[in-house]
Amino acid sequence: MDEASLQAAVLQQPAHVLYPAVEQLSCGFAEAGWRTAIHASNEHLIPRPLTLSFCAPQPGAARAAELLDALLVCLRLHANVLASDRAVATVILQADLVQQLPAQLLRQLLDAIPRQLETVRQPLLEIRVAAGSPLPVSRLSQCGNTRLSVIDHAAGNGPQLLEQARQAGFSACCYQLSAAGSKESLLPRRLQQVLALAPEQVSLPPPPASPAMAANWIAAWRLLRAAGYRAVGGDCYQRGDIAAPLADGQGHRHCDLAGVARPERCDFLGIGPGACSLIGDVICRIEPLWQHWRQCLDAGQPGVSAGLILSSQEQLADEVVQSLACDRALDMRAFQWRNDLPLETCFEQSMQRLQPFFTCGWLRRDGEVLRIENEGELVWRIIAACFRPLADDLV
Repeated sequence: MDEASLQAAVLQQPAHVLYPAVEQLSCGFAEAGWRTAIHASNEHLIPRPLTLSFCAPQPGAARAAELLDALLVCLRLHANVLASDRAVATVILQADLVQQLPAQLLRQLLDAIPRQLETVRQPLLEIRVAAGSPLPVSRLSQCGNTRLSVIDHAAGNGPQLLEQARQAGFSACCYQLSAAGSKESLLPRRLQQVLALAPEQVSLPPPPASPAMAANWIAAWRLLRAAGYRAVGGDCYQRGDIAAPLADGQGHRHCDLAGVARPERCDFLGIGPGACSLIGDVICRIEPLWQHWRQCLDAGQPGVSAGLILSSQEQLADEVVQSLACDRALDMRAFQWRNDLPLETCFEQSMQRLQPFFTCGWLRRDGEVLRIENEGELVWRIIAACFRPLADDLV
């Protein structure tokens, strides 16, 4: 395929294919749906690990001590309804939270988790820090099994922060590129600076919205591949000297709400105003306004304001989309074994929509396994969206 056609395909990618947009969640869901989802997950979800993701309101909405108190209250409300055998395997501190809570209060938040919930022997802590943050990253490396992700930002020197992180002793350092922080032709240049520091993982920004950005997005992907980085799920690429996860297309791996491919699917609990959760096949969101959320907490509720329960067909589509996103492959035999349905019968129209991708070499059939190849990595969203019942509405 010529370069112009590739750029056009990149621009046509749906923004939301793994999960629905916030606007698609139903406001009729609320607290009752959240509680029902938790109870159902307690009974049926195996294995039992949990991911906790903490975020903060808009800067200036709350004092640091108030924010910590609210997060602890919400954590306790979750703990009260979770089964005792649910163990926290991963904790994510989002960049907005790290910006607003000093290191001492972050430590108090982390110390409260094992007091409220079971944890695996050594939970993974993922700390996300925006480029330009004044917080010394060296203080954050002392929290144990800690991975740091630098979030690119126009107002900060992301590569400089990454260099500091590389010297601070984190278990891994990652870099999240941002279109806003890498205007037009600056994206490849910024990526070259990042690659010189050899982070364990690099993530491309969301799909571009302009032709100029599309060209540089493609150029950035080629730089990643030339440097030996390989896709490991979603838009994330891992350094070539690190053992890659098995990409067998059998659907074991799962891309969570944070955009990170995990070895297995687990419940994802968002804590903080505007945070989203994935509980089994239920997605829900906490009230985004700080004052409204505090009122919910005062009433003994975590503040769930919207949600969505996936239908049986959406659950099947989600299984396929997750496999394509995480493995860049789809094992049709594994799908049939799990669901007692032939994939080509269940998604007859979807298979027809895939034909152009076979023709241009982005998709290959290897026996009963579909594999995304070559520049198809750049447009995995388009390929995966063919399996969504309302794929055209997601563009």
